[in-house]
Amino acid sequence: MTVKLMHYWTIIPSQADEYAEFVINRFIPGINGLGVHTVAGWSVLVGSYSEVIVETVSNDLDQLEMALKSLEYRRLKSDLLNYIKHYKTKVLVPLKKEPAYSMDIGEKTVKFNQVWDIITREKEDFKKYRQFVLSEYYPVLEEIGIQVAEEWEVLIGDGPRTICEGRVKDVETLISGLQSAKFRQAKEQLKNRVENYESRILSLHIMRHPDKSPECYDIVDD
Repeated sequence: MTVKLMHYWTIIPSQADEYAEFVINRFIPGINGLGVHTVAGWSVLVGSYSEVIVETVSNDLDQLEMALKSLEYRRLKSDLLNYIKHYKTKVLVPLKKEPAYSMDIGEKTVKFNQVWDIITREKEDFKKYRQFVLSEYYPVLEEIGIQVAEEWEVLIGDGPRTICEGRVKDVETLISGLQSAKFRQAKEQLKNRVENYESRILSLHIMRHPDKSPECYDIVDD
């Protein structure tokens, strides 16, 4: 089962150049070496939250726990804090349970992440929620060009407990989809079943270099 470790931070402006060199040459290789592979890093374009979100994945919770307890992780985190502020993490586990979580990110990919808490005041609320998102809401997202990469539960960390990770091939497709009546109607129906709804649009900040080795990354909005 894929487990995700999310890193959140804000870059110290005066350390931007040093930050880029450290993250590409030390932080990402170090994290990857612990078995927590870096998928991509994102800048938050729309929506209030940390400036940067870096997503890393592990094969299971045991492997992730070993990484977080390691001396190398503590060193990497300590050094990272010289260049960033407001650092925090979340541990996510899949709800939708796709058979294989794709780490392929295109150069123009944007993300549309939605977060919420499921309303479960009655015994059948969760069952009705699952039926709605799987049979109605997520199919609408796919129809308007938002690929539901996974639905995550926040196992450790703050904020709403459910994250719907959406990927879109480019920003034009996303804006067109969000303006559609079909999406607006589906979102209103979703809000009858959830609370604390928020959404964020993310653009690439760090990505694996497509023309080099799989372990080579670039800052793309430096």
